[in-house]
Amino acid sequence: MVYTWSYRKCVNDAGYESIDHYFVKLILPVIAMLIGLFIFLINFLTLPLFVPYLLLIMGIGFMILYPVVIHEKKKVKINENMHLFITYAGTIATLDVSRHILFEKMSQKEDFNEISKVMYKILYFAKKWNLGFATTCRRVGELVPSILLSDFLDRFAVMMDFGENLQTFLYDEQISVMDDFSTVYKESLENIRLMQEVFVSLTISIAFIMAVSLLIPLIVGSSIDLVLIYTLLGIIFLDISLYGFVRNFVPSDPLFHDLKDKAEGQKKIFKFFSILFPVSTLLTILLLFFSPLPFLVNVGIGILPLGVVGFIGQNEEKKVFTKERFYPTFLRSLGALVEIKSGAIISALMALRIHDFGLMNDSIISLYRRLRLGNDKVKCWYKFIVDSGSHLIDKFTKIFSESMFLGGNCEKIGEIVSTNFNRLLSLRKLKYHLASSLRGALYGSLIGFAAAAYVSSEIAKVLADMFSAPLNNIETGGSEIMTAMLGSVLPPINTVDLGKIYVYIGLMIIVHSFISSILVKVVDGGSYYSALFDFVLMVLIGAGMSVMIPRTIRSLLPGIETVSGVAADATGTALELVLSLFH
Repeated sequence: MVYTWSYRKCVNDAGYESIDHYFVKLILPVIAMLIGLFIFLINFLTLPLFVPYLLLIMGIGFMILYPVVIHEKKKVKINENMHLFITYAGTIATLDVSRHILFEKMSQKEDFNEISKVMYKILYFAKKWNLGFATTCRRVGELVPSILLSDFLDRFAVMMDFGENLQTFLYDEQISVMDDFSTVYKESLENIRLMQEVFVSLTISIAFIMAVSLLIPLIVGSSIDLVLIYTLLGIIFLDISLYGFVRNFVPSDPLFHDLKDKAEGQKKIFKFFSILFPVSTLLTILLLFFSPLPFLVNVGIGILPLGVVGFIGQNEEKKVFTKERFYPTFLRSLGALVEIKSGAIISALMALRIHDFGLMNDSIISLYRRLRLGNDKVKCWYKFIVDSGSHLIDKFTKIFSESMFLGGNCEKIGEIVSTNFNRLLSLRKLKYHLASSLRGALYGSLIGFAAAAYVSSEIAKVLADMFSAPLNNIETGGSEIMTAMLGSVLPPINTVDLGKIYVYIGLMIIVHSFISSILVKVVDGGSYYSALFDFVLMVLIGAGMSVMIPRTIRSLLPGIETVSGVAADATGTALELVLSLFH
């Protein structure tokens, strides 16, 4: 019997014994807090009426979804490490170890995260409670949130019941588990594609709502500032929500390793960032205070140095990609040669030096020299991993070296590791293609949003001037009776300050560009420093549109006067905007 989803199991995954226990420990305290907060907001603060009700709905949603979120996060953590788990299990099995040693080894691997906890539970119940591994695997398999791991444990239990050879079973399971892992991986890519469509649609919807909302204050006489503040908050909420969804519910597959020591490429990126970030900050501040250019243009010019950091980061990512392409060939060759030479790894590396492994050549030669000098083998392989800069090379090299040092069959180990590594590279190609598609969609949504925002702002200015001029003439030259009649029928026409509106739109574009560039890196697994290139380019596109669209509108409608306040005192307007958010 495999795992089946239920809300009770989600509650258990969240750390509660039962739904009643969850109700007492979390739901009742949260309900009491929500009621108190609702009463306080209604009676003591002058907030819009929908805010207390919105907080109440969000609180209720939190109570219902909290166990589900915890459950899904655990499932994602298990799924994203299944390829490492099955690879390690297959290589350790070449040592012809017992079931107890196998589960003990897997439970000690912190890299497996939730999987190692599951392996520890199986080991504990099988030995301490004398349940046996077959029975324990079935019972634990019913509870783990991942179907991948649940199915594997069920097959493992059947294997133990029939007495099949452990090494043969785990060698055959490489294909089955990796096929299932590929299916789940592709499903996560479909989730990203769905997220992309939702993200673009909601962005365009917000732009449309903003375009309509900018005209409403001219009809009802309300403030345009309120519309702009809510639109800005809506953009921020949308971007952060979608980032949180991708970050927590899509299996992560980082490109660079997260070791304490960094590769030369990673050091180079950080060095340029530490130099150019202060330069960019200072330049942006100077431009905002002293440049007569529009707000977003000043910001775009000020952050140009950060684009250099992003460009360098993308070049370093390409180098890591190239190393990963050569890595499985190197590892398969090394495993076969070590087995032929009866475990003489130094002789095997010496023979491999004459072959061309691209950007891996220097790392291979350095590994050979360190091992020949008689240094600590673990440190030699660690340095090899650090020089690669790759997360995948880090994980798979640790599996390969550990299994080899323990005395496993090096040829089979090299075959298992290289085959699974190649499977991951093929899946990564799909992910990079999707990331490129996502990047194009985000650029398109930014252009659509900026165009709608600037065009609607210009139209709002046109209508405000069109209606306010006759009314002002009547008020100044007409009779008091006519002025009173107009005042009772028509609302006052508020002045449209394009300079202030453009600062709001500029902030929206900056926030949207930043989150969009980060989303691309979350999807393709690259460095956040590389996201700076897309961020700078998006802001520059928005800056160009902030200049070209208003000029185009004014050239099509020559009756409109040139707005002198657009470029003037952008910094002061920005400060007023920030302060207005707290009122």
